[in-house]
Amino acid sequence: MPEANAHLIALYRKLARGYDQGNFHGLKAWREEALKRLNLRHGDLVVDLGCGTGLNFPRLQEAVGPQGRIIGVDLTDAMLEQARQRVVAAGWKNVELVQADAASYEFPAEVSGILSTFALTFIPQAEIVIQHGSKALALGGRWVVLDMAWPDNVPMWGHHLLFFLGLSRYGITGKVLKRRPWQTVWNTMQQELSETERQSFWKGFFYLAWGKRPDAPA
Repeated sequence: MPEANAHLIALYRKLARGYDQGNFHGLKAWREEALKRLNLRHGDLVVDLGCGTGLNFPRLQEAVGPQGRIIGVDLTDAMLEQARQRVVAAGWKNVELVQADAASYEFPAEVSGILSTFALTFIPQAEIVIQHGSKALALGGRWVVLDMAWPDNVPMWGHHLLFFLGLSRYGITGKVLKRRPWQTVWNTMQQELSETERQSFWKGFFYLAWGKRPDAPA
């Protein structure tokens, strides 16, 4: 197992039980917007990549209905256990949970939508993940990413701000920032998808990006 993965698993095992309570409440509206951008319908198949504790599942359920399917993929067993408890408590029968490294995950064919919220930042191979996912999208299928970034007008040496923003406890470090994952994600989405759009918020520390499969009808 790559050292970075082992570190993330250890970190999120500690965070798993209290993750939902510690989540940024101000981001709830942006999660809602991300889900809207998927443009899902009843009966659709959606992959929640880096699903964590399943925070997105209730709204995804509303979108795809009981006849649709949700596949939640996450690296950490403890986070998936919280997701499993959420699924059992709600009585959902259409959710499949998969423990996997996103870089090696094999997407099912004809996916209606792929959602990634605060996950791709941690994946050095994010370019490969987006490429694989884009090929798995059905006609009209969309990929939506909600994640963190670093503002252009803030010097990289100012990464000590991560502590004050509360991001460091989630594994966002200076080393992660040096990879500039937000740039990799956006550049690859532009290459692999059509009708791509990106919206920054919270002074540029977060962004929402989305796009369609290239041959999707307008």
